[in-house]
Amino acid sequence: MGMENIKDFIDKVWVYVKAGDGGNGCVSFRREKYVPKGGPDGGDGGDGGNVIIKASRSYNTLTHLSYSPHIKAENGENGGSGNKKGRKGKDTIIMVPCGTIIKDEKGNIICDLIDDGAEVLVASGGKGGRGNASFKSSVNQAPVIRELGEKGEEKKLVLELLLIADVGLVGFPNAGKSTFLSRVTSAKPKIADYPFTTLKPNLGICRHKEKYFVIADIPGLIEGASKGKGLGHEFLRHIERTKILLHLVDPNGYFGIDPLLSIRIIENELKNYSTKLLKKPKIIAVNKADIGYIAFDFFKKIKNEYKKDVFLISSVTGEGIDNLLDRIIFLLSDVDSKHSLEINLGEKVKTIKVEKSFKVEKKNNIFYISGKSVEKIASMTDMENEEAVKRMYKILKRIGVVKELKKNGIKNGDTVIISKFEFVWNDDI
Repeated sequence: MGMENIKDFIDKVWVYVKAGDGGNGCVSFRREKYVPKGGPDGGDGGDGGNVIIKASRSYNTLTHLSYSPHIKAENGENGGSGNKKGRKGKDTIIMVPCGTIIKDEKGNIICDLIDDGAEVLVASGGKGGRGNASFKSSVNQAPVIRELGEKGEEKKLVLELLLIADVGLVGFPNAGKSTFLSRVTSAKPKIADYPFTTLKPNLGICRHKEKYFVIADIPGLIEGASKGKGLGHEFLRHIERTKILLHLVDPNGYFGIDPLLSIRIIENELKNYSTKLLKKPKIIAVNKADIGYIAFDFFKKIKNEYKKDVFLISSVTGEGIDNLLDRIIFLLSDVDSKHSLEINLGEKVKTIKVEKSFKVEKKNNIFYISGKSVEKIASMTDMENEEAVKRMYKILKRIGVVKELKKNGIKNGDTVIISKFEFVWNDDI
């Protein structure tokens, strides 16, 4: 059944992204002939590269990311003597198809990249550390401290592709969707006489009366698809973005299932997956008019029940195709653009709590200091340099950390931990 074809289309991947670390600052002093007192000239480190995700029409699958899910940007260069600033690390750009949704590891949506060229920064490079030249002041003419480069952000992300198409083709397997797509577009889907021929969505661009629109052939759905049966559940979500649905029906039925019942089964699967799908404009096309009276009799039956937007066509001979395309163009022009890219984004209202920039916790006489700002200060401090450690203490005192530690009863000799750094408290500092 050609199951290997499923590898050609991957629409959901996990990736690990790591932005570049900032370069370290440099400690250096100018050494010039006949200049007895050279000043500090240690340059700053360069910033780390960012990780950016960018949408492009040139891509239609996430397969390339499944082979290399670990993605890193370049580190910043260390600063040098002579006030030489380190080179910034190169950004890494991840290319994805238009319609890719980016989620964090908890499933929260970060961004939805719909338009060609749209991009989002998903991991920021670390800031370069300052060299000793940056610490020169009127009271300290020869500083011997520097900053280490900040670590770049690292995250686990889920990339999920929802195809962007104007028309979504649905129907039971063997309804003739692939044949229809190959007739009205330049797409060349594989066609064979067995169920589940299509194991990946096929996209094609149809041109009719100087109008262009995209058709997506969604794999054949069966009863229970919305609950995970068969392949339908894997691809049902792609229908969410389509503007209208085109339901193709085989008048011969499907493996003993009456064709009228097959229509109701598909509609029920769409409803079970998302009630939004039922609200989309829908056309029913009875295919295979070329087989004669069986198709015509069934068409009349369906037409009487559904009243409008029911067509009799033949994907093989082309009968009725022009009238069907005329109706598709009319419906597409009538669809409000604000509904054309509907997607369930979950809760749109989020409660944001304003908290302190740091937190002090005492466990078993060990004081833990956490918070993005204090962890950044610690990570950029050269712990082997006494002057740098004293500077860090002054900053922590200025932002209220020291006051909070004393409030919690810290005393000489107690252990303090900030991120991965451990200190012994000294009241004499």
